[in-house]
Amino acid sequence: MENEPQSIPWGGEWRRHLRSGHEMDLVRTWIRRVECPTCTAVTGRACRTAGGRPTNHHRARRDAAGPIPYAEWRKQGLIPEQQTYTIPAVLKETEKARKDLHVDTALADGVAIVRMFLADRLGLALQGEEAIDRIDDAVRKLIEARGPVGTADLVTVLASLVAGLLSANAGPDGDPDALFEEMIRAQLDMARRMQRFDRDRADG
Repeated sequence: MENEPQSIPWGGEWRRHLRSGHEMDLVRTWIRRVECPTCTAVTGRACRTAGGRPTNHHRARRDAAGPIPYAEWRKQGLIPEQQTYTIPAVLKETEKARKDLHVDTALADGVAIVRMFLADRLGLALQGEEAIDRIDDAVRKLIEARGPVGTADLVTVLASLVAGLLSANAGPDGDPDALFEEMIRAQLDMARRMQRFDRDRADG
């Protein structure tokens, strides 16, 4: 899927990725002018996880703060007019997966990444650097767009997908842990053989 320039409304899945630091400060201040009904964070302070760590603003707090007044900020010259951006292909894939499968964003992200690996599995099996670089770049863009909390969700979903596939492949009487170790060892053996091959070729 190719990237296509298009106009993206401020907000939505890409807002953290596209806004400038100044605009992020305006949005953060606007939301934090009310207390959070979810974690009871006081006015002016960040929302917190159950463990006490700073996190993205909870949905209840965003709802309580009300619509963000972008139009008014533009009239005041606080933010520039809306611009045209290019959405990374991986974000388009996650949105497509979310709509097609009717799942949440974290699972859609996981599905998109797995599909990317499947699409490039031949290049990855051959240790192709171009295939690895493409996936690295896409994952990096996805992580930048989602932020720390979304990244943790993505890792959790991917781990659960791998565990589910291992359990299915192992069968009702099999051992998923043993199958996983076998797969890892096979990948390591192949990588080491490729390294030895490259060294021998370089030595002539």
